[in-house]
Amino acid sequence: MAFWGKASPADDCTPPTHPLVWHALDVAAAFEALLEAWPGTACELLGAFEAPPDNRSNIARTLAALVALHDIGKFAWAFQAKVPDHLPAEFAIEAKPGPYRHDLGGALLYDADGSFRAMLDGLFTDPIDASAVLDPIFFHHGRLRDTGCDLVAAFRPEGRAAARAFMEVVPALFGATALPRLRRGAEHALSWRLAGLVALADWLGSNTRWFAYAAPDRPLAAYLAEIARPAARRAILESGLVAAEPSSAGGFAALTESPYPATAAQTWAETVDLAEGAGLYVIEDAMGSGKTEAALVLAHRLMRAGRGAGVFVALPTMATANALFTRLEAMYQRLFAGPLTPSLALAHSAASLHPGFRRALDIGSREDRGYGGDPVDETASAQCARWIAEDRRRAFFADIGVGTVDQALMAVLPATHALMRQLGLSRRILVIDEAHAYDAYMQQELATLIEFQAALGGSTIVLSATLPGSIKSKLAERFAFGLAGTERVPPPPLVRRDYPLATVVGATVKETPVALRSDLARTIAVRRIDGPEPALERVIEHATAGAAVVYIRNTVDDAIETVAALQRRGIAAQLFHARFALGDRLEIERQVVGRFGRTSTPAERQGRVLVATQVVEQSLDIDFDAMLTDLAPIDLMIQRAGRLWRHNGRPRVAEGPVLEVVSPAPVDDPSSDWVGAMFPKAQWVYRDHALLWLSARGLFERGALSVPGDLRPLVDGVYGPDAQSRIPKGLTPCSQEATGKAAAAAGHARQNVLRFRDGYRRGSAHVWQDDLDIPTRLTEPTTTFRLARWDGQALRPWIDDPDEHRAWRLSELSIRTTRVAGRAPGSPAEDAATRLEAIWRGRHDNAVVLPLAEDCGVSLIDGRGRIVTASYDPRSGLVVQP
Repeated sequence: MAFWGKASPADDCTPPTHPLVWHALDVAAAFEALLEAWPGTACELLGAFEAPPDNRSNIARTLAALVALHDIGKFAWAFQAKVPDHLPAEFAIEAKPGPYRHDLGGALLYDADGSFRAMLDGLFTDPIDASAVLDPIFFHHGRLRDTGCDLVAAFRPEGRAAARAFMEVVPALFGATALPRLRRGAEHALSWRLAGLVALADWLGSNTRWFAYAAPDRPLAAYLAEIARPAARRAILESGLVAAEPSSAGGFAALTESPYPATAAQTWAETVDLAEGAGLYVIEDAMGSGKTEAALVLAHRLMRAGRGAGVFVALPTMATANALFTRLEAMYQRLFAGPLTPSLALAHSAASLHPGFRRALDIGSREDRGYGGDPVDETASAQCARWIAEDRRRAFFADIGVGTVDQALMAVLPATHALMRQLGLSRRILVIDEAHAYDAYMQQELATLIEFQAALGGSTIVLSATLPGSIKSKLAERFAFGLAGTERVPPPPLVRRDYPLATVVGATVKETPVALRSDLARTIAVRRIDGPEPALERVIEHATAGAAVVYIRNTVDDAIETVAALQRRGIAAQLFHARFALGDRLEIERQVVGRFGRTSTPAERQGRVLVATQVVEQSLDIDFDAMLTDLAPIDLMIQRAGRLWRHNGRPRVAEGPVLEVVSPAPVDDPSSDWVGAMFPKAQWVYRDHALLWLSARGLFERGALSVPGDLRPLVDGVYGPDAQSRIPKGLTPCSQEATGKAAAAAGHARQNVLRFRDGYRRGSAHVWQDDLDIPTRLTEPTTTFRLARWDGQALRPWIDDPDEHRAWRLSELSIRTTRVAGRAPGSPAEDAATRLEAIWRGRHDNAVVLPLAEDCGVSLIDGRGRIVTASYDPRSGLVVQP
């Protein structure tokens, strides 16, 4: 009882420490409560052992006993001495210990202490199974790596004796018996699932809201029964981890309350035979056809069938996630029923979430660093605080989560919180929207995510209007690997090229052609515009005629210059790109959706001009009378065209929709600077200029875009197996270079992602890192700035908000480091900025303060170390002078 487990009480009214044995029982009780609250997850976990169902309660008791040993490494002198005031009398007071990770301590004991190992092996029928169970328990902080710690020096004889004494009483306390053998091949899923459960149990058991510091005043059995287990049941309920029940009323009409009839794809979602167990469902349908609603109808059916306990929707960008979150706010509660309030979370900004869950965050915990300042030995409370303080990560335990795909991809990268993400996603139906919108690196990550999802029993729904066949086949193949637990299975036979098309991949494959919604069938004329200057004249003509106009540029700098050029000609245009402070960007997004969205009026739209970058090409429900766009790959062009004459019934000033593409002519023998001559800046955005040439050739040869008939042929004409043979000689080197880089990126991703068949066990080649250190996108390095107002005395966030943390976050923007690497020295606010950054660095936060005086001008350093001037305006964003 003299050994402490927690030593940072929230106030002075509680004991100064929480006994280590109490904390051990807190976490074990939280683990028991999770299994009780999540019977499906419990069944999958316990079913990994060779035992009849009626023996699973015995397995659960033994696993709980083992979970009670998760922090047994804290009996070490090297841990107890981190807080000298509470060092047990058994130890002599000596110098401060060196770095020590308590999660490694349990593994050290098992490896090097024969008597401890013998006691633990006695809880396994076959000790060969021990690592699949013990590694997830000991390494519960999600950092599966060694620190070179020495057992004797770390523990001392007194610490080892105390650890063995605790080990001796734990099995009887829980009624533990030897675990049956693991089923062959089940060890991988068991290790991943158990690791997530133990991490979550430790997170709950470390929260003083439910597990207050307590004096060592009763026997272990009494504490477990009277304190720990009741507290654990309360924690599960109040934290929002008990899933809301799906509503009994299903189907498109009941869930959406739409006045319109269901589309063919939505009807398919209502009626399709569900796969046995986990399934991959792919819906390929035109832009604006209601694919998201179809996915929600299908997800609701899967929840009612017990195939998931919620939904997580992953989208390519923050703007698309924001748009979907707004749409779901009006309908998500109809997916659920019963006494529990369903929760909705946005995975990248502060948003509504279950109130009890929010109160449980305990962000202000004093345990925000390792005890004694040890950076390698982070506490569970600190992990909880930092992990949950980032709103984007809350969504994995909400009933409905919406976020960027990056947050889901972190589940298959060796990041600290991957285990929790895996656990949350595997219990939910994962919806991947805009599945075509990712490069080779992210496609490899996405395929791995889908493999993990299948292997852990979760279903996935993939949505796209322009999904290349090769990507669809790859995702289906990896899903099949995960479902079978091996790569020695034939790829699913995907043969139909109909469009629209709905596909189910499970034990069998079923491909179903579905009809396009009649009002979406249309023909969009395509016209080539021979450069940005003629494009400006077309924008002016359209605006003068009263049309709502958008001009989509491929770079931020080109967009800024276009707005300036229009202003010089008397046209006021709104600018929308990604180089605004987040708060300003969200406000612009709100204005754009209001002015050009479904509820906008003719008066609001008349003669309005929007100049935007790629932020408008996906998932925003906005509609324009006239569209000009820089040339882009064909799938993105089709997405952009989906914002042209999107809403029926509007008065228009033109006879029909026309997609005006700013592009060089796709001549038979283009030179190597075919793109660069017209787009000197944008030529670096889409670097495979052969893809652009194929896209332009396909569009301009047709002279029109027929929906749905042209969508599949156009995409296949650029990405299909025969496309390479049509690339002109002048663009072949560029194409080969891009192909090589894509292959290298996919290879890089394969090296980075976790391998399901490795399990969560020691011996993995990966070095587990903090979330902030793991790239989900293979992009150029960026610098994150936080804009600040400088009044000559103090710095305050550019965006006002009562919550200072949120205010700074809303004041963020990012830019390529090659363009801007940092703040130039000599700013009047330099000292204040440096002090603020020092605080952030202590939180693993590398953002740079960007003080703005009254004129909003600032000096910066570019990637070559040169000083450049810049300015910021809430209407233009960060403008960097060339």
